Amino acid sequence: MNFEQLMNILSVSIISGIINTQAIQYIKINFNIKNNIIYVLVSFFIGALFAFSFTSFNLIEILWCGLISIIGAEALYKALEGKFGLVSKSKKN
Repeated sequence: MNFEQLMNILSVSIISGIINTQAIQYIKINFNIKNNIIYVLVSFFIGALFAFSFTSFNLIEILWCGLISIIGAEALYKALEGKFGLVSKSKKN
């Protein structure tokens, strides 16, 4: 197993997860969408697009980045809530 490559994928996924959380909060607040499937698709798309744009990963690694960014986006949001402008819609009102 190539642990260095795994760490590269995880680090890219964490960075794209921060972007995912901001994008999903923007969608929740401005478009009033409460569909979790849309959130999953947005997270995957942003994670995969981020990996495709800024790395030299192959297709399988890009897909892993998208999947990991889906899994980590909610946990990252809970860890960073209140910092960097991350405020949930319910707390904003």
